[in-house]
Amino acid sequence: MSLASKTYYRIAQEVEKLMNSDADESRKKEYRKVAGQNYFYSAIEALEWVLKKSGIDLYSINSHQDRLALVKKNSSQFKEPLKLVLKFEIMINYDYRRKVAYKGENGNKFLIVKEFAELCQNEIT
Repeated sequence: MSLASKTYYRIAQEVEKLMNSDADESRKKEYRKVAGQNYFYSAIEALEWVLKKSGIDLYSINSHQDRLALVKKNSSQFKEPLKLVLKFEIMINYDYRRKVAYKGENGNKFLIVKEFAELCQNEIT
C-alpha cells in the first residue's frame, strides 16, 4: 500500500464532494482544480509504488512522458496494463492533467483524471 497515494485519493474524493455540493460555478472550478491535482498525484504515487516494488525507481524522473515510457516498458507489473497505459497516454498526450488541475476545465477531462486515479488505486489494493 502506498500511504501517499491513498491519502491524495481520499483528499480528492473529499474535495470532489465539496465541488458537487457547491452551487457557485467559480468555487466549483476551484474545487475541481484541487480534486483533479490530488487524483493525479494519487495515480502517480501508485504507479511509482508498484514499479518500485519491482526494483524500478521512478522518483527521479521529472517528465511525465519519460514516466509513461517506463510504465509501458514495465506494463507486465500491473493488473490492468492496457487500461492503465491508455488512460495515462490520454492524460499526457491531451494534457488533461494541466487542463483540469490548473484551469479547472470540466467535462470528460475531469472524469478521465478520476478514472486514471481509480485504475491506479486498484493496482495498490
